[in-house]
Amino acid sequence: MSLSRLAWVVAAIEAVGAAVAPPSPRPQPAGPPYRLVATLPSGVDGGQLRTFAFDPREKKVYAANNRGLYWMDLSEPDPRLKGPLTKKNILKIEIAPELGRVFYATPDEVGYVDLEHGGDVLLVGNILARDLVYEPTRQEVYVATRDPRLLVFDARSNRRGDPIPLPGWYGTELEAAGGRVFLSLGGKDGLYAIDAATHRIAPFKVSGRIVTPAYIEGDPSGQYLFLAYYREIVAIDIARAAVVGRLVTASRPTIAFDPGERLLVATWADEALPAGLAIDVFRPDGLTMVAHLENPAVGRVGVEPTNHGFVQAGHLALLVWSSTGG
Repeated sequence: MSLSRLAWVVAAIEAVGAAVAPPSPRPQPAGPPYRLVATLPSGVDGGQLRTFAFDPREKKVYAANNRGLYWMDLSEPDPRLKGPLTKKNILKIEIAPELGRVFYATPDEVGYVDLEHGGDVLLVGNILARDLVYEPTRQEVYVATRDPRLLVFDARSNRRGDPIPLPGWYGTELEAAGGRVFLSLGGKDGLYAIDAATHRIAPFKVSGRIVTPAYIEGDPSGQYLFLAYYREIVAIDIARAAVVGRLVTASRPTIAFDPGERLLVATWADEALPAGLAIDVFRPDGLTMVAHLENPAVGRVGVEPTNHGFVQAGHLALLVWSSTGG
């Protein structure tokens, strides 16, 4: 989804988790599982926010545009956008919560903002990045360039490791889940996966039909992988490498997996609905519907997960939704 993990249709990230056994699904409330709790502007300092990352420890959403890096604190009763922490033309961000760092890519550099030391900005390298992802089990940052290889950095020391050769063109749609980095390769069909421990890349062969390239959304626990492409959403059980859910949509969907509630939120344009937009919530296995949420008047297609909630794109707004399960 461009360099941003989020396909913000009106403007044009993930909660980070450890590779542990997936938590048990929370009992769902009788009513809708989410409620709208805040509305914020979608632009700041004259630039549309275009990439997002959620810090589950601090309950903060970080967002960036061509003017810099901003944040909002979801633990506040009335969240507001604050910042910038740095003034750069940022295309993509990824957060390493346990390190207190927000990694970023601009058109010509990769670096990070040190949240634990006053917001210091440090350069990792002058790199023309197509995408980047933080892999938490090894605490490494993977950077896709315009070359058939991935660059790998130690997220703690900034030391550059050996690049990972790709069996094809450049890498796209990097997503970390369960000790692996999943991606698509330019000029090749299907998914690929890199073992974070060995840096070996191999085709991730899935039982069931999938279409690539696709937007890839990961379950941080490593249980599920989700694909969204033209008028379809697919859920994949990673351990079984099998499609376990499929949903046809009225238009191209956007998706966000909420790791706290173990639910997938999806939005897509649908002229058959009164609001012209679907906001539906699903259980991962089978993509069985949990709820259809009522779309706010300014709501648009585009979602980004938090933890026990999500952020929705809107007309000149960001809509913050929170779990009703407490």
